[in-house]
Amino acid sequence: MENDYAELLPRVCAVLGDSRKSVVDDTCLEKLLDCFQAITGNETELCNLQKIPCLINIVNASKQKDLNPSILSFIMRLTGLLAASEDHFCKLEADGIMNSMFVNPANLETEAWKDATVRCGWLLGIQNMLHHEALIHFLCKHDCISEIIWLQKDPSIFVSSTASQLLANILSFTLQHSEFATLKTSSKIEVTDAVGTVTQLDSTVWSECVCAITEHIDEFLRSNITSNIQQSLKLLSKISVTCSPVCFSSLWLKIEGSIKLLLNGDLTIIGQPLTELLLNVSRNTRCEILHSKAWELLRLLLSSLNQAEALPLASGILKLQNCPQPLRMQAMTTMFQPLNYIFNVTSAQPKDAAVVLDEGSNHRVDIEQHLSKKSTCISLICQTLSHLFEFLKMPSQVKDLSYQALINSVLTILQLCIGTAVPATSAGIKIGGHLIGCIKVQRAGIDVIGAIVQWTGEVKEVENALNLLLDYVRNPDTDCTVLKKTLQALLQWMLCCIKVADSPVFENKLQEFIHGDFISIIKKRLFDVHWEIRDSTIEFLGELCFQFKEILSFCLLIGTSGLPHLVLELLSDPESYVRASGIIALGKMDYLSPNWQTLSNEKNFMEEKRIILSSLLDILNQDTEGFPRRAVVKVFADWAKNGHKLSSCELADVVPVVLKVGGYDLDWEVKMYSLELAEAFIDGSPFKSINPYAEALPNNTRSTQVRCFLQNLCDTGIFDTLFHALWDCDRPVAQKACKILMKLKTTASRADSIENVKNLNEYKPNSESFHSWLSHNHLNLKNVEDAMDVLITLDLEYQHRHLTCSSDHIETSLRSLLQDILAAAENSEENDADCY
Repeated sequence: MENDYAELLPRVCAVLGDSRKSVVDDTCLEKLLDCFQAITGNETELCNLQKIPCLINIVNASKQKDLNPSILSFIMRLTGLLAASEDHFCKLEADGIMNSMFVNPANLETEAWKDATVRCGWLLGIQNMLHHEALIHFLCKHDCISEIIWLQKDPSIFVSSTASQLLANILSFTLQHSEFATLKTSSKIEVTDAVGTVTQLDSTVWSECVCAITEHIDEFLRSNITSNIQQSLKLLSKISVTCSPVCFSSLWLKIEGSIKLLLNGDLTIIGQPLTELLLNVSRNTRCEILHSKAWELLRLLLSSLNQAEALPLASGILKLQNCPQPLRMQAMTTMFQPLNYIFNVTSAQPKDAAVVLDEGSNHRVDIEQHLSKKSTCISLICQTLSHLFEFLKMPSQVKDLSYQALINSVLTILQLCIGTAVPATSAGIKIGGHLIGCIKVQRAGIDVIGAIVQWTGEVKEVENALNLLLDYVRNPDTDCTVLKKTLQALLQWMLCCIKVADSPVFENKLQEFIHGDFISIIKKRLFDVHWEIRDSTIEFLGELCFQFKEILSFCLLIGTSGLPHLVLELLSDPESYVRASGIIALGKMDYLSPNWQTLSNEKNFMEEKRIILSSLLDILNQDTEGFPRRAVVKVFADWAKNGHKLSSCELADVVPVVLKVGGYDLDWEVKMYSLELAEAFIDGSPFKSINPYAEALPNNTRSTQVRCFLQNLCDTGIFDTLFHALWDCDRPVAQKACKILMKLKTTASRADSIENVKNLNEYKPNSESFHSWLSHNHLNLKNVEDAMDVLITLDLEYQHRHLTCSSDHIETSLRSLLQDILAAAENSEENDADCY
């Protein structure tokens, strides 16, 4: 700990130990504990901390009866940190500190213990000491375990959750320092670990601590009291995460019988924590003997739960590694049965087109009951589709899935939602009535359709999916959020047609689709009354053009469809989001321009380019909203980075105008994109041989080329923009400018004339004095010599280090925190006064 911190610490401890003074802000105590915890992570620092007299004094202050509850809680937690080493723990125990503070909460003042902050501090203090076995002996000796168990039922959720986590940590710690023995038995257990090694566990009696916690868990599991059972199941879940596999296996053998008994009772309330426990055991414990038991328990639980409760369990089982195939098939059947049922009662197609994976299984009896009511029907379908969407994002787990049947089932549900499906049974008609216009199901179904596209293999599937998605785009009642997802899924299905192995067949199907109603529907949506729909449509169109830029037939179709001119019209849309999306889309569509040149003569082509550039610059100068201005500069930066159709001369004309406006914009993102444009212009400079990112120059041409390169940047206004941004109040802007200038400084230092840099003395300018410093030294950033002088003189490396520090690096220091506590204590009387 630094000397200046140690100087303030005694005064702070005196304040905290004085019951007449109060700390106004309890968060200061939390921050101070965080600082001490970071310090005690180092063993040497912990020893130094334990020797500071004022900290020992504040620990002794806990014996006072009138301490503020927050201060008492702080002292308990601090004592736990100091007692993290066994030697110091024994010293504090010998001094009576441990007995007075942690032996029995009843010894504390009654009013103090009633405060949840004190109870939580007591638990966290013990948690901080949980690094040696001396603590375990202390807890057992003074019957603290029973108090921790009791606090699991505390009315404060913070206290109860802390107590539960502490019990789990104590049990895990004790087991890992024990002989992994079984309770009161002389038998031996063989457990196979992750690498297949058989460990034989000797039969010695578990410690008193482990016995107490385990008996508590087993007693609660057999209590027939739902809240007790839930509490034990949650505690076991935490233990399964914190405990080593071999240790947990020895514990599991004791409580396994109680878990099996639960499966024969009512699972309505305990189904969810039981599911979480068994999945945690299967994920975290790789012991062979335990896995075989866990698989059987999972099978029984999956069979016992109703459909809605079984879905999360089935989804969890399918994510497990090395899951037995019979259990995996049972889980897949459980997950897809709602889809099977809906498809069978709705579609006239053969039943083998459904997603039935286990031919011998019948659908759960409660599925019809769930689907007969609107609320439960929608909830069940949404859950099923949500779990299915997560499942489809795991390529390694979906190899044995019938994709054709799955697509048919999901398409059927989506058709029911917009009324285009014709149910074949009365049950199907009833389900269709529940789903018509249901936005929740539509969103979930579209997500699945978008995710399954990567596994499509049949032309018919592609055609059906494209037509359904276009129906959704066409439907005037489609919700804005659903339409956005629909367009995203439509783009993925259109892209799959040019990426699959048998692409000519699929490309022909895509050509038919595009030449149908597609263009007219997109045109109509571009001018929808809802701005969200206009925004989503124009985003889709821009991305579509970008992805299909290499396909000549598509470029020709778009170029002759009039869509580019409609996008240009949307640059004057009343909604700023739409204007911004229109600009981005226009930037992406311009990648098609080489193919568009075949559609008109050179004169028309140049006129089109002039109109686009003029429109973008007008928006940058005149638009009052930040989003469109950001989009304009971003488009120019993208064009400069990706070698757009603009020639170097055209860029040289446009870049100074954009930088002059964008570099001085009030919006920080506009300034950031302006710097990206400047950087892209530097990278694409015609003087590439002296580009700062290129290899070293030949000695004989270095100076001349460096000067030409830098003069080009001066003429473009690059240096004006960079030095203005270097002192910007927005830290990311200043950091970006500093990095670019540091690279340019490296280039400037290669010039032979570097020795002729003006003597600008040792004074280093800052944000306030930079421009006056330029004037005083008669420096003009348009002049290459002056620009080089400024680059070499400024300590950009120091500026970069300063900018990389967090903006509050001083305020968040330990010294600043100690000063805050002292100031709060000095002003406590003022702060306690009635502000009215």
